[in-house]
Amino acid sequence: MPDFLCRDSCTIVQPEKMVRAFVCRKGPSDIDLSLEPLALVTFNPWDLREFLQGARRKERVGRIHAWTARNNRMFRGNRWVAVQSPYGAPNAVMVLEELVAFGVRKALYLGYCGSLQDEIKVGDVIIPDEALREEGTSYHYLEGSERSFPDPGLQSQLFRWLEEAGPSVHRGRVWSTDAPYRETPRKARMYKDQGILGVEMEMSALFALGRARGIAVGSILLVSDEVRETEWRIGFFSPSLKGVRKRVIRELLIHLDQL
Repeated sequence: MPDFLCRDSCTIVQPEKMVRAFVCRKGPSDIDLSLEPLALVTFNPWDLREFLQGARRKERVGRIHAWTARNNRMFRGNRWVAVQSPYGAPNAVMVLEELVAFGVRKALYLGYCGSLQDEIKVGDVIIPDEALREEGTSYHYLEGSERSFPDPGLQSQLFRWLEEAGPSVHRGRVWSTDAPYRETPRKARMYKDQGILGVEMEMSALFALGRARGIAVGSILLVSDEVRETEWRIGFFSPSLKGVRKRVIRELLIHLDQL
């Protein structure tokens, strides 16, 4: 991989200016855009809605209107924000950069992945402790030879909570790729043989940004499909996946004050 990393402390395109360019386009430039230190981030509206419905039973939750012109799926609780992120490493990293610029110091992602190991089924949960860097964004945050890790304390905490809650939980490496339609039989076999648990699109870049910015980034991945050498088994709308999503979100709400 070419070395794309530049260690200049400043950039020309800055997240603060990007956000203000949108939200202040028709209003004053002194709009308060500050955010709470904890962000819970989903990749689809159903997960965000389910989390917010549960949170509203415990505390007051409201839309962050100041951000509407930049991201209209941002909500605030007592000490957290909940956000929907787009899919894919470049877009997910842009969102996290903007959150960090306005106060977020810990980000927890609820995402999805395909399993590579026979024993990991649709409806299982993976807590990644490393992400193989087969996307391009992370190479602008870490040296090409470096490995991409989440915050270990956060991941241990999540693993412990979910293991006690009952779903089938696995912990290990995942493979992040920019090219889901190039998950070939040869690569699936190679990564399975290396013990990699699953494949997704964002985590290695998000973990790399966390290390570069000095913030804690962690994730829970729900297994939505099974990527096998000779077959792709889709479980996007299966009862087992819907059931584990509810259980995981319930556990997050139970332990929200401890994050």
